[in-house]
Amino acid sequence: MRFKILLLLLFIAANCRAQYSFSGQINPDEWQNAVYLSVVEDYRKMSGVYSEQIIAKTIADSTGYFEFKGDMLDADNRIYRIHVDKCSDIQQDFNHFNGHCSDSEELLFVANNSDVLKLPVTFGNQVFCSIDSSNPKANVFVKIDSLKNDMRFAYSEIRSEANRKLNNKKWFKNLQNFGKSLNEPLA
Repeated sequence: MRFKILLLLLFIAANCRAQYSFSGQINPDEWQNAVYLSVVEDYRKMSGVYSEQIIAKTIADSTGYFEFKGDMLDADNRIYRIHVDKCSDIQQDFNHFNGHCSDSEELLFVANNSDVLKLPVTFGNQVFCSIDSSNPKANVFVKIDSLKNDMRFAYSEIRSEANRKLNNKKWFKNLQNFGKSLNEPLA
């Protein structure tokens, strides 16, 4: 009987994951140690830093490692942002109030309260370039940024009315198909 109860408790414990964990690495020689987690509720404020969106702040250790964890996030997928900047503590409040810090790096992602997300430093000590996540929808904004860069290249290659018309048709169809394939209303 005790063995069955123990198995039942182990099974329940293994399936109860109601805590998020977002961790990553920054280059401490390049960035301030403060790392911010924000929730983006207004699509018009997707880029930039807004103090009313910040929900958590952590300090990276001497190696640049940081982690946000807890159980305060929504159970449904939402848009979140992690950012770092080079602003001094005196400038911090002013920049977050204005929504702009000229020397910052940010990453938008989709997550919920049970996700595990890792943001490793990539080649050249670049931060926030790749996402390893338990949520397959986490990197939809990275994919969208990649698509936008492809569009910029296509439109800037030859600047003519004929090229613009052809690109408009091509990219309108590509964007529709891409949006359908993501199957994520937040994106």
